[in-house]
Amino acid sequence: MKKQMIPCLYLQYEKAVTGFGQRNLLGDGDVEALGRFYRDGGADGLLIFDFSSKEQEHERAIKKIGSICRTAEIPVMTAGNIKCMDDIKKLIYAGCEKVVLNFSKKSNILLLEEASRRFGKEKMVISISSFHEFADNQKLIEQCSDGILALDSLQDEVAAVSQIPVLLHTDEGKEEELIALLKGKYVSGLSGAYISNLDTKIHKFKERCREENISVNREFEKGDSSRRNGKIVSESFPESSFSVLQDVYKLILDRKENPQEGSYINYLFDKGTDKILKKIGEECTDIVIAAKNEDKEEIACEISDLLYHIMVLMAEKGIFWEDITQELTGK
Repeated sequence: MKKQMIPCLYLQYEKAVTGFGQRNLLGDGDVEALGRFYRDGGADGLLIFDFSSKEQEHERAIKKIGSICRTAEIPVMTAGNIKCMDDIKKLIYAGCEKVVLNFSKKSNILLLEEASRRFGKEKMVISISSFHEFADNQKLIEQCSDGILALDSLQDEVAAVSQIPVLLHTDEGKEEELIALLKGKYVSGLSGAYISNLDTKIHKFKERCREENISVNREFEKGDSSRRNGKIVSESFPESSFSVLQDVYKLILDRKENPQEGSYINYLFDKGTDKILKKIGEECTDIVIAAKNEDKEEIACEISDLLYHIMVLMAEKGIFWEDITQELTGK
């Protein structure tokens, strides 16, 4: 596997701070500028820790994370202050490629199975700070997530019992030690102090990795990953708004013909029409609530969710977009 270099952004009051429990700004604290800086320096992605606490602060943080996703143009995963399924949905719809659940919190453990079924296991990463958090939930983690974020030196203990990829968040600052860590068979990449340091030349560190026969990406190619709505991944952005709907519908039809384990779409098809209709009803209610709150971004998010479930119903009943557009043309 290609080892990834993923700097951290610690988000507090919409600014980047220097770490856990810190108030000092990282640089000038401009998270969008920092995201671009890391991208241009050779980062393969970003790991954001959301330190918000109150509800309004959390909503502002999610919007800021969405802005980072749009401007950084590299994959973003977010951890911190995730309390419910709605938080996961908002982060994915904001553009996060992955969401990190903290398994030191029982509430997050309870979220994983449903979140994986709804959004896909490839969207879920589990953070652990002790081995028992993995061992006590190993089967669930392996079935419902894409990897581990280890907040301590746990990679060897995990590798002894599992082949799940481990992203290391480490305070280690010596290149020799980091190279040794990256040679771990199931270590998928590095995050933490060294990779996040503004003085670190990630491109040069990658060159050192190649000299040590460690496989790394040369650079992130823009267009590799779509962040349209978190439910699909494509090779390039569509040329028109309608082609987005067509692309999503093609994906839904493909999932119907070629089921994939852990797919939310296949979960809905398996449950049948009643379940699909129930979800459509729930999304209609969510639109009403968002409209009454006069939150434009939330309204757009809920409408996209409704359209998504309507397309699942269309696929279930054999209705195509051409049928819809013909009806609209005649009105």
